[in-house]
Amino acid sequence: RVNGGRYYGSRARVRDPGIQANTNPVEARQIVEEVLRRFEASPDSVPSIGVVTFNARQRDLIEDLLRQTGSERVLEALETRDGLFVRDLENVQGEERDTILFSVTFSANERGDLPLNFGSLSEEGGERWLNVAITRARRQIVVFSSFDPEDLHAERSSHRGLKDLRAYLELARDGG
Repeated sequence: RVNGGRYYGSRARVRDPGIQANTNPVEARQIVEEVLRRFEASPDSVPSIGVVTFNARQRDLIEDLLRQTGSERVLEALETRDGLFVRDLENVQGEERDTILFSVTFSANERGDLPLNFGSLSEEGGERWLNVAITRARRQIVVFSSFDPEDLHAERSSHRGLKDLRAYLELARDGG
């Protein structure tokens, strides 16, 4: 669980000009730290890593932060065909890596409520997007979420994608 992660939706009052709407900067920074840690732990080869996010803005934020690290290895891996990738849910099909770092992106709003709008996952057939995302990993998925599974009241939604997300987050948390 990402502590302090906050999703800045399109209607959120963003006071910091460096924060873009529809992003979760704390989650993004933790993912970048994890990528760098894995690159440092593998000095002789490029680790097989992909990052999947719930929306394009979060994807762009993470990729920008990765480029800003100045790490030549990371920059090269981002440009290599089978290197490091950063994709949003709708553009990851066909890509696989040993490890997928999965940014759930969304979090509770200013009132502490977790909205039930998770982009394409909240639409009819959204469960297929979740399935695509979690099947991109050959060996390991590391989930970055700014809320506990119980905070997602999927029972209030008719969309299977949200129900599947909650079940998946419970499974991930409990080590299943």
